Amino acid sequence: MDNIEKLERQRNQVLVSAAISFLVWQGATLGLDVVDRLPGLAPAALFPLQMALIAGAVAWAASMLFLLVFMRAVKQAGAQSVMRDELFLRNRALATMYGYVGMIAAAALLLAAATFIEFGAMIAIRAILITGVFTPLVLLPLLGREAAGSD
Repeated sequence: MDNIEKLERQRNQVLVSAAISFLVWQGATLGLDVVDRLPGLAPAALFPLQMALIAGAVAWAASMLFLLVFMRAVKQAGAQSVMRDELFLRNRALATMYGYVGMIAAAALLLAAATFIEFGAMIAIRAILITGVFTPLVLLPLLGREAAGSD
């Protein structure tokens, strides 16, 4: 059972690192889209966002590679059925639902903000998609931790 708990911790770490790297990567891209609309901005002012974009993209790719390594470790341990129990499936469904609700909330906020601030559709779409990907990636480990704490 110790090996299963270790694998679950690794899964949670990979998911959280993927969520954070995705947020940095796509947040920097969103930031570049927003800053691009500002007139008279020096190119040097874009450098921090460009570095965050590169670092986030590399970290996202590394997280996906770690996910592949993790999947191989689960397969070698023969723990697929234990790792995909009913509680995990329930938590995954909840995280996906919260991601969907987050996307709807982001769309509503952006719609309200559009009455005061002018921004392009690409900015709105990117913000909605960032919310939809980031939310489940963060909530799945949190829901798993909450369930483990209640045992």
